[in-house]
Amino acid sequence: MEEKKGNGGRETNGWKRRLGLSLLVYSFVPLCTIEFVAFLPLSAGQAVTFGAVYIGSGELACLAAVALLGKPFIEGVKRRIKGFFLCGRETAPPRHIGKARHYTGIAMLMASFVPYYIVLGLFIFSPPKPSGLRGLLFLLLAGEGLFWAGLLLLGGEFWARLKKLFEWPGREGPGEVAAAALSGPTPPNP
Repeated sequence: MEEKKGNGGRETNGWKRRLGLSLLVYSFVPLCTIEFVAFLPLSAGQAVTFGAVYIGSGELACLAAVALLGKPFIEGVKRRIKGFFLCGRETAPPRHIGKARHYTGIAMLMASFVPYYIVLGLFIFSPPKPSGLRGLLFLLLAGEGLFWAGLLLLGGEFWARLKKLFEWPGREGPGEVAAAALSGPTPPNP
């Protein structure tokens, strides 16, 4: 199967795009269906454990989708979502985020993992009662909301840095790439 090229020679219809889109769609499924965990024939402890793994799988799927789809696609999705909520008004071009916004976004992103450990601790030290199951599931949803809000707050520059985390540097090792970058451009031969 031949892959289409576009966007400066990058693949636009390859396996990475299909897998990334599938993972992005799946990342919303746990958010929309977590309430049904309360109706499964599971004990309270099993339901909370299943709910934590289920919501966590959505977060991991979102991170993998971001890495596979890249910044241009994610920025396009973000632009369309903003356009929908702004009712067709023109959205402002993305701008550089400040230090306070960056640290707030990072704090929200890191805090999104805290509810999982709270639920795990409650489960280990005091098994939840069936009546408290719904509260624990909503605590997990709050963590998911913090995750998404933190990612949106961090902006496009963070997406680019996150994608670089998953890029292979090539045949040269990281030290050789850094040395070539520090040496500057090579002068042209006369």
